[in-house]
Amino acid sequence: MKRFIIMTCLILTGCTATRHEQLSNLGFTRHYLDGYQDGCHSQRTNGQTYHDGYRQDPERMYRKLRYAQGWNDGFEQCDDDDVSYY
Repeated sequence: MKRFIIMTCLILTGCTATRHEQLSNLGFTRHYLDGYQDGCHSQRTNGQTYHDGYRQDPERMYRKLRYAQGWNDGFEQCDDDDVSYY
């Protein structure tokens, strides 16, 4: 019985998808996904500078609209308390 419970937990854990995978499957571009990940990381770490964990590519932020949109969405939607959403 104990083995069955452990195997069930492992199988269910393997079936979960990260937010990055979900967005990728929906057809979001690489620039958007990179921006989303950077914005989300910046929000989760609450970094104010690059040394604190703040991530933003300034050049891509102004040249790639999709990166900027992804960064803003990631920053708004990710929170310290909701790590599973990341």
